[in-house]
Amino acid sequence: MISLGIDLGGTQIKYGLVEDGKILDCGICDTRLEEGYQAVVHRMADCAKSFLRGAEAEFVGIASPGLVDTYQGVVRYSNNFGWHNVPLAKDLSDCLELPARIANDAQCAALGEALYGAGKGIPRMAMLTIGTGVGGGFVRDGQLETDGYGSMAYIFGHCVIAHDGKLCNCGQRGCLETYASATAIARRGEQVFGGSKNVRQIFELARAGDKVAQGVLREFLEYLTVGVVNVANILRPQVIVIGGGVSASGDLILSAVNQGLENGVYGYEYAPVRAVCARLGNQAGIVGAANLTDRQK
Repeated sequence: MISLGIDLGGTQIKYGLVEDGKILDCGICDTRLEEGYQAVVHRMADCAKSFLRGAEAEFVGIASPGLVDTYQGVVRYSNNFGWHNVPLAKDLSDCLELPARIANDAQCAALGEALYGAGKGIPRMAMLTIGTGVGGGFVRDGQLETDGYGSMAYIFGHCVIAHDGKLCNCGQRGCLETYASATAIARRGEQVFGGSKNVRQIFELARAGDKVAQGVLREFLEYLTVGVVNVANILRPQVIVIGGGVSASGDLILSAVNQGLENGVYGYEYAPVRAVCARLGNQAGIVGAANLTDRQK
């Protein structure tokens, strides 16, 4: 079966025709959030229509940021988009005259990795996506939870790891993503280096032996490990996949996180949990979205 997967981001919309986990063709366009919800829907539809000409796609799956009610096809709340209770699946389905399903973007990435990537063949898999924020997903036996409440779970980035800690853009203090996101790494790098450095530059410096960069990396890993251990103790997946741009630096990350899991997971010797890096890269959301049709509980 061929389906269209759409990964809706704050600046870009990525889409691709997918069959058996393989992307046959893909494209990208600007989101232009400032133009409003309806304009974004029509842009998604226009891009999809031009892409679908000659293709026999049976449905479209959408990976969207925010709290997503997969059962109803509604984005209940997206802080970064300013969306509240928008029926994205129905609106896009009406435009394309195709069935449409929707899930949270990190959960779609988790589904993609579970079916065709780092979690393939593993019954219980969790994923943290580390980027501007920290997203999360949990897949059991190749399926996401898609009931109204279950599809809005696994918001790992807003687990509180520091009481009365740093202010998060959600309004809480001490959220994981204020300490262990790419944004947090870059912000800390700017503080200690006295100038702007992106995550890749900081990690390259750390790999080369720069003591200041290694300190930034060590601090990030300490906070990330706290979050990962919490996920492991609550959900007990066999594998936790680390995704996002930082996953390209597995040599700097995995040893510390896995040591933290060994030390911090209750009863680790009886039911171990290991961390691995994602394999599908920025295609995971597209692949997962394209597989939503068969992943309904």
